[in-house]
Amino acid sequence: MEGNKKIVEAAKKLILNCMGTKPEEKLLIVADEKTFELGYAFAEAGRACGIETSFVEAPAQTKGEPPAPVAAAMAAADVEFLLTSMSYSHVKARIEATEKGARVASMPMMTTEIAEGYLNADYPFIKKVSEQLADMLTKAKTVRVVTEKGTDITFSAEGRVCHADTGDLTQKGALGNLPAGEAYFAPVEHIGTGRIVVDGCIAYVGLVKDDITLILKDGMITDISGGESAKMLTDFLADKDENARGIAEFGIGTNPGAKIIGHPLVDEKVWGTIHIAFGMNLSFGGTRDSNIHYDCIINAPTVWVDDVMILDKGNHIYENMK
Repeated sequence: MEGNKKIVEAAKKLILNCMGTKPEEKLLIVADEKTFELGYAFAEAGRACGIETSFVEAPAQTKGEPPAPVAAAMAAADVEFLLTSMSYSHVKARIEATEKGARVASMPMMTTEIAEGYLNADYPFIKKVSEQLADMLTKAKTVRVVTEKGTDITFSAEGRVCHADTGDLTQKGALGNLPAGEAYFAPVEHIGTGRIVVDGCIAYVGLVKDDITLILKDGMITDISGGESAKMLTDFLADKDENARGIAEFGIGTNPGAKIIGHPLVDEKVWGTIHIAFGMNLSFGGTRDSNIHYDCIINAPTVWVDDVMILDKGNHIYENMK
């Protein structure tokens, strides 16, 4: 078997440049039955770079922790690409791996289309914008989001650190997505009463066919309404824990090369969008535990940080930005 050559070449750049992998380090590739071919291509790239590379196939999951053998492999690696169907970004096995110093690229639900079309990005620009937004949001007390479709919600950012997803994962314990491009934080969990209208994409549900309205009270979803997409979200949440309805993340997309394609790994990075996630947020500064984390992407938002507007219907209007 031979890996997709285009993906192998792109993966080499990620391994050497984005991750800064050294010849003496141990590289781990984790994939599952749905992403096996991508995982194989990344493993081929690692070995072509002269890196000791392990390729572990995990079961395709929709919730919970990875199996013990996968968690053990994650605990032993220096550099990791998590190419699984379910996001491992917010599982305890990943938290423990990065606490030990592993550098992790979490790439859930990666597809050939994404790997071929979106892994090459303007990372210097993404780094500049993401870090600028992260600095503003870390200093913020409140964030308000309004859209013409009816979103109106205010979160508390007080005491929370905002993270910049820049594509630079060379530091010990680094975690990020590839493709990169967002500034994100965990809002205070019990604050947030209002309405969110989702019109982009929802992780594990896909492209929103008809707008979904979420009613929140004290940071928890109390009602989901709409058409077919709302029913799909309700059905998805049926076997999840109660905290799966709790606010977990607010983020702003910072990748001008990304487009909404029905895949949150790309969609949450799209310039001119924000995303609001629910469920687990222990992994990036929050206090909410859950067996799931899922992002909801919203188009053309107007965003205020405290009393300063920074996005106007999706347009970045702060200093020195496009």
